[in-house]
Parts: sequence; C-alpha cells; structure tokens
Amino acid sequence: MWQVSSTLARHAIRRRDPLPRRLRDAFAELGPTYVKVGQVIASSPGLFPQDWIEEFGSLRDRVPPFPADEARRIIEEDLARPLRSAFATFDDEPIAAASIAQVHGATLLDGTRVVVKVQRPNLDALVKDDLRALLLVCELLERIPQTRIASPRALAEDFARTLYEEMDFRLEAENMERMRSILVQTKIADARVPEVHHGLVGRRVLTMERIDGFRFTDVDAMKAAGIDTARLLRIGVQTVVEGVLVHGFFHGDLHAGNVAVLPDGTFVLFDFGIVGRLTESVRGRLAQYLIASTTNDYEAMITALQSFGSIPEDTDVRAMAADIQELYAPFVEGGVVVAQLGDLMETMIRSMVKYKARIPRELVLLSKQMLYLEGAAHALAPDMDLLQEQTLIYTALMQKYPELAMQIVTAIQQGRERDQAVSQRG
Repeated sequence: MWQVSSTLARHAIRRRDPLPRRLRDAFAELGPTYVKVGQVIASSPGLFPQDWIEEFGSLRDRVPPFPADEARRIIEEDLARPLRSAFATFDDEPIAAASIAQVHGATLLDGTRVVVKVQRPNLDALVKDDLRALLLVCELLERIPQTRIASPRALAEDFARTLYEEMDFRLEAENMERMRSILVQTKIADARVPEVHHGLVGRRVLTMERIDGFRFTDVDAMKAAGIDTARLLRIGVQTVVEGVLVHGFFHGDLHAGNVAVLPDGTFVLFDFGIVGRLTESVRGRLAQYLIASTTNDYEAMITALQSFGSIPEDTDVRAMAADIQELYAPFVEGGVVVAQLGDLMETMIRSMVKYKARIPRELVLLSKQMLYLEGAAHALAPDMDLLQEQTLIYTALMQKYPELAMQIVTAIQQGRERDQAVSQRG
C-alpha cells in the first residue's frame, strides 16, 4: 500500500500535466492490475469524461512488451513441448502488448496463420499484492455517496475474481467456444469469434485463428469500403442484449481493441477473458429492468432494482418513479441521441444518489458494454435514436422467443402486485 501511495503522490505533484495523464502514468508504473483498471476507465464512455477516455486508451495495447525469449520460454513450459514442434514460424515482435498478455503472430506446421496470446511473466505474484491495495481503495470509495452507488466493494471483489479467471487462458478458450455456439444457435451470421486451436492452449498460452480487419474506430476506412456502420452498431447491441436475455452470457470487456470488422461487414469479437455469466434468476431481473427502462415503465424499472436489493425496501416506489420520470422527460420526449448520453448518465447518477440506491454489479458490467457501444455511436451513427433502436431489438427478440416475453410480463406483473401488497399493509 505504501508503494501505491508514494507512486500516486509522485505523479500527482506534476501539476503542469493534466490529471488524467498523471494518473495514467502512475497506473502504468504500478503494474498489471492498475493498468487493467485504467483499461476499464478507457472503455467506459459516459461514465468518465472524454479526455480521461482518450488518455487511458493508451493502456489498452501500448503497454511495453516483455522480451520475445521470455514469451518463447513460457510457451514451451506451458505446452510442455519445443516451440518448433508446434509452430513453423513465430514472430518475435508482438502484434500488441497489454496488461495481462501480449500477442504474437505465428504459423502452424501446415502453414495456417494464427496468433499466440502469451501471459506476462510472474503475473500471479504481481497481481496478488496489487489487489490488496485495490480493495482498500474501494473501501474508501464506499464512503462517498457519488461513488457508492456503483457498489465499489462488490465491483472490486468481482474484478479480483474475473482477473484471476482472465489469467487462465483455458477458461478463455471455453468462453470463446461458448460464444461461438451461441452465435450459431441464435443465427447471428454477421458476428463471429476466432477459432481456437485447443491442442495449443495452456493456462498461460492461447493459440487461435488469425483474423485481420478494420479497427472498430476506423470509421472512414469502413465507410470507404462500403460498410454500413450503423448496422455494425445494431449487431453489437443485438449480440449483447440477446446474450443477456436469452443465454445469460455476454462479452464483458468491449472496447476498440477487442472488436474488428471484416471487409464484408462481419463483426468480430476478440478477448474473452472477461465475460458476464448470469443465473436464470438474475437474467430474469435484468430482462425486466432492460425492458422497463426502454419502454419508460419507471415503476417496473424501480421494482427490478429492488429485487436486486439495490434500493431500500421502505422506498416509495411511486414517488421515486414520478421523480425519475420528471428527470428523464427531457431525454425521452424527443428520443435519446448520442450527444445526450453524458447528460443522461449524470441525471441517472443524481437520482440514484438521492434515493441511496446502488447499481447491481451485474447491471454495472452490462451497462459498461452498452455504454461502449453507445459511445462508439458518436462515430458510427451519430444521429441514431438509441431508445428506438433498442425497442426494435427487444420487439424482435420477443417475437423470436415468445417464452421470454411471457417471463418478462409475468415478472413485471409480480413486481406490481408486490408493490400493491406493501402499499396496502402500510
């Protein structure tokens, strides 16, 4: 903890530099765990100012790489075989380097082009110490009303759990296969996940199909290639929403470095170290909240949050619903366009603080993915009415999965009956 404090203080006194830059430099120096926190900031448009998003964005794939001979040693140790017995070629210069791992280009013995994700050396020991300090910082954030609503203690615990999962590439390979299966089942032909070469996967090594395409942020190049960028946004939202409502499984770390677009417009998802997994009960409550928020059913939205234990039981649901409706009215009357997202998020946070509410961690993880996609709409489809688009997606899902529609209607009705019973007892 002393090292964390001294490093932060040393960078804090550089008053001539903007605060985001000072913090970014401190996080880069403190190591993998803090770099990962910086990546969370970078991929959370709407929750942080744009200058923070841009500054911390450099921590996604511009982290200093570790030596290639270390990467070769880790591969041989993890796969328990000589490198030359698995790969015909192996590029010493990494394609990208991030907080957990770096990625090298390679070819298999049959000439197939692949990429090899290799974990940083000694990561277990580094992360263990960092997480202790991070948990202490989050305990302090619990005391601040504006940050308490995001449940920082629960998020830190969840961050620790997912970070350890992210450090086992065998789990990531399983996540990739599950998402591939979901895309096949749901017949989403416009999205794909790289194929895993399971014989070349270990705890610290993951070998997968090499897929090159446009970066998700390279809008001009995509438009020049005739790609409908608004359609890309719809595919991304559909993939997340359908994964949540139907399968209880979704990509948990969407950002520009984890998405690519093929020349034919196919949406490609990378990096499945962090995923959202939902029990049937949580999935039902999230479905209720998502539908209610999209259809402006404020009482149903609050009831869904209450079912998570996020709102005190003695809260007057009708009064809170009326209050939120008044706050949200300027946004929903004319449609929520991208330019309004920052103000909308600020309004939501203000209303949550007033009623001493907390955002369930499952909803925080989901919201982070949706916020990234909505933030990407600034470039992809700046005039898109986001609420209208989500309504269209939900309507299509209800038609595709009639049993899901019945579950949501039943959940909303049960919530209303519960509220009426509480009101009558009072």
